[in-house]
Amino acid sequence: MSVSRSLAVFLVFGLGGGLSAAQGQPADSSASAPDSTTGPPAMAQRVAAAFAEGDARRLLTPSADRVEISLFGNRTFYSSSQAVYVLREFFRSHPPGHFALGDVMEAGTSFFVRGEYEEARRVRRHRVYVRLDQPQGKDLWNLHEVRIEHAPE
Repeated sequence: MSVSRSLAVFLVFGLGGGLSAAQGQPADSSASAPDSTTGPPAMAQRVAAAFAEGDARRLLTPSADRVEISLFGNRTFYSSSQAVYVLREFFRSHPPGHFALGDVMEAGTSFFVRGEYEEARRVRRHRVYVRLDQPQGKDLWNLHEVRIEHAPE
């Protein structure tokens, strides 16, 4: 199954895994340890913590050279350094209040995280989809795509 087809299946059907919540809390020491980015559970927790804290740099470390960011339907590719600024601006405009980690799925060399982001002012909820890829022969998962959409009311 192709990566794009895997993503489509993941997004449409999901995995029905349990939800865990993260809320603007300080980073735990294991999340910043060098080996914390090597496995899917650690990666999912790193993504959740980065959204809960509104930390663009943490979310994008490590990332691919080119990162696809889709904010409310506007999709653009950015260099990894530009992506930091784009996501920082998103977090400034939509300060984090709560993040609930949803489905997590690994498919070949890709890893997908789905969650729900709630703004601090509780103005809106947003669905978040993140895709990470593992370069051949490497242990690290690089962030390749972040998609943020308005959650249905």
